[in-house]
Amino acid sequence: MFKSLTLLASTLFASSIVVAPASATSPAQVMGDLPRGSAENIADFRRQADALYRLKEEAFVKEDADTIVDRFYARDAITFGPEGKPTIGRDAFRKEYQAVVKVGTVKVEPVTTHVGTDAAWEWVNFRVFPKDKAQKPFTFIMLFLFAKQDGQWVSGGDAYTVGEFPKGS
Repeated sequence: MFKSLTLLASTLFASSIVVAPASATSPAQVMGDLPRGSAENIADFRRQADALYRLKEEAFVKEDADTIVDRFYARDAITFGPEGKPTIGRDAFRKEYQAVVKVGTVKVEPVTTHVGTDAAWEWVNFRVFPKDKAQKPFTFIMLFLFAKQDGQWVSGGDAYTVGEFPKGS
């Protein structure tokens, strides 16, 4: 299986060199900043994302997996952590969150944000405070992806690993 995947990757790479247009970006070309949304759109994202984060935090306090799954994430959202195993869709999210919300409470702290016209991403420190006082609090570095649907921002998923952005990042 691995040999066939390697062969496929090599073939695709070789064919992309042959058919790449002359105007294709060379690796040495420096790219500029990502396009940004209007100031109004950025402010709208901040307001809605903060409300979604508070909703998620309150749902953890209440051990309410359904609110997180149905109101924070899109139906086809995807998440994965350091093990690389994706969780896809609300049914799978619900199964995981039903266990996760019982672990403790959380605090979401935005660190770096990019907002476009109808898509955004945000790096956060996702702090977990276990209910079991024998366990120490810990933090995930998370990347939330958002899309704007009918004027509402919704998370299309996230990726996470244990770690923490330093203050002032």
